[in-house]
This record gives sequence, structure tokens and C-alpha cells, in this order.
Amino acid sequence: MSSPPAVEDEDSASKVLMDEYLVGDILKCLHCPTCFARAALIRKNWLRNAVAQDIIHSFCSRQSPHLLGVYIYTEDFSKPEFVPLDDALSSELGGALRHGNFRFDNMDTFFSHVWDCRNDRILYGFSGSFKFPLDLAVRMPLHPLGQDTSMLLPQLPTTWQEFPHAMFLPDEDGDDSSCYSLDIAYKNHTVYANVFVLRGGSWDTHCTAMADLVRPPKEILTRSLLMHGKIYMLTKAGYILALHLANRSFFTVDLPRGVEFEYFSNLALCRGDNSILYLFHLKGDKLSIWMQRMNDHLKGDKLIVSTTCLQSMDGNSAAAQWVLSDTISLHEACGHIRVQGCMGDVSVVGIGDNAEFVFLELEENGIIVYMHIKSRKVKVVYQRGPDNDMAIRVLPFMMVWPVVLPKLGAGESKSEGLYQE
Repeated sequence: MSSPPAVEDEDSASKVLMDEYLVGDILKCLHCPTCFARAALIRKNWLRNAVAQDIIHSFCSRQSPHLLGVYIYTEDFSKPEFVPLDDALSSELGGALRHGNFRFDNMDTFFSHVWDCRNDRILYGFSGSFKFPLDLAVRMPLHPLGQDTSMLLPQLPTTWQEFPHAMFLPDEDGDDSSCYSLDIAYKNHTVYANVFVLRGGSWDTHCTAMADLVRPPKEILTRSLLMHGKIYMLTKAGYILALHLANRSFFTVDLPRGVEFEYFSNLALCRGDNSILYLFHLKGDKLSIWMQRMNDHLKGDKLIVSTTCLQSMDGNSAAAQWVLSDTISLHEACGHIRVQGCMGDVSVVGIGDNAEFVFLELEENGIIVYMHIKSRKVKVVYQRGPDNDMAIRVLPFMMVWPVVLPKLGAGESKSEGLYQE
């Protein structure tokens, strides 16, 4: 009695799966990247649906970058070390980790600095000797097998600084540049900046700027952030110094009340979607996360401010609108780790976009932990060597979508399968 319904169900399923419009609607509902890629490879008419712009856009809008691991480097001039995360190794992302070329072990060079890590790329400088300037390169660990994973970049233009203050990979999809380089100097109240851009294989001056600040910065910290055409730099003077690249002008953002610079790693900036700027602040046992929307607009040569605590060069400022997003007790969150020793001082050594996660160093025992902000999940990811007391930094390596699918030929039939059926 059960046979007729089974035949009917099989016939109905066949009709659905051969209907391109219904298949397209089904593909739009898939959330798992592996399932999406496998479905696209079943038949060419499914692939044709998968590569359609509206379906790709719908799928990608539901995907966020996935954390595969971290690059850890210190200022002792050693090579950067890649540390895969256990969660990625045990998930569907393990294949990317196994087949990617993440390490620098096969390069006989003396490494000096990792500048940035973004969109599957690492921007770094290296040299074979202290006597020579840094060579620049971009590494792409997830390039297909057989392709070169590193690209050597042209030498930077000669400027008043021997070493750039900061270098950035582009942070926006429509940016066709390879990277940016920032030189910055200050004397008393006056600050100067040169920004160079590498585009089409050659360096050009992107902008120059000079301004007299209301308050001298005391010191501009090296940890800087490129976000939506603006460079944000922490200072020791109680504010964030920002450079608007298109307008070639500086402005300042006051820190939230009660937040101040105490040591090199108690403050850190983080980019967020929809022009949200995040600020991480460590004070004692407490980790605070602040946020504000950078809704500033330029009208002529005057900086127009709304809802943010910005200050233009003429000294005018608006009311602060920092919002406290989260407060975390480190003694509670890291309690299961403190059994290994006294937690002591803590430093922020790495942050994920949108304040999704943070890497902290428990300096007393040299342990670096990963903390997922929303779930409060904390785990040890690295142990510093006992003789290494140099400044340390953690750069997350994120795997981004969309999935790269095969291309269809111009004359291929919609009903022709990729595999023999």
C-alpha cells in the first residue's frame, strides 16, 4: 500500500529539481557554504542558478567572514607565526586550513613587521639585513595550489620618515588599490601627514595634510585604523586623531568620559559595519566596549558634525555620543584560566571586526586567550616563550565569501549535467 505514494513523491521531487525557478528559490534558502557549493556542482542548470547575481548576493548577505586562525608576531624580528584555531580545524573550514599555505617557514629572509591582515591577505615587510630598507609583499595563503601565494610590491617612496607610521590593506570592496602607507609627524600643536597609495603597480601621493591642533597629541600610537576613507590614530592626550583622506583634513574624537590612556595596550580601535567605530578599554579587571556612529559630513572646507564628539581645526566641537556597548569582568570570564597563575596585567593584542571577539594577553604568565564577546567563551590559543618579553600583536586571519564556482561556457545546455547520471 505504500508503493504508489513513493512513486508519486519521487516524480514530484524530480519535477521540482528540474524546475530552474524552484531550484533558484531553494538555493536562496541554503545557509551552509559547503552545501551551496555542492549543490552548484550537481548539474549545470543548478550551477547556472548558483552563479546568478541575485542568488550569489542573497547567499553572501547571510555569510560572515570565518576566523581560521591568527598571525602572531613580536618585535624581536622573528618570523610571524600562524596559529590555526581548533574550532576551524574541526569544522568544514578544516579543508581550507589543510590546503592553504599560511606559514613563512620556507622563506629564507629576516622578517621585521606584519602591517595588516584583511580579506584573505597579509601585508608585511621583510629584509635580509638591518642595513637595507624593508621589502614589501602581500601574501595570499588561500590561493589555489600551484599559484604563487606571495606578491612582491614596489619600494615605498622616500620621505622624511625612514619607517612608515602605518600601512593598510584597503577596507572597501570597490577600492582597486593594493595598499596605503601613512607617514605622520608632529611638533607641539602642529601635525603633518603624507599618505601614499599603491595602485596599478606604482606608488602615488594620495594626500598630504597639516593642521594646528587645539591639544598636542603627546604621542601618536602606532596602532591605527583605516575605515571608510578615514584613518584613526590613538594618542596619549585623551583623544583619537583622525585624518579624512578625501578632504585632506584632520579632526579629533574625544574619548568617552572616564576612559584614558594608561599603557600601550589598554586601548584599541575596531571597525564596524554601518560606519560604527568601536573602542576597547581595559582598566583593572574590567573590559569595556564603547561604540559611536561616525556620521560626519564635509561641506566645502568645513567639517560638519552630527551625533559624534568631533572637533574641527577651528576648535568647535559637538557633544559626545559614545554608547557603552558591553562591560566584561575578566576575573569572571577568565576564571578557569587563572588557575594556571596570577592573571596580573592584561593587554588587548588583537580584535575582530564588529567587536565580535578579542585577543587578550595575561601578561603574568604570557598566555594569549581568545574571547568571543557575545557568548563570553574564553580559551587559550598561544603561550609566549619564557624568554620573549617583546611587545606582541595578534592579527586575525578571516576567510571571506563568496565561494568561487566554475565558469559556464557560452554554448552549454541548461539540461546538461556536470556529472554522468
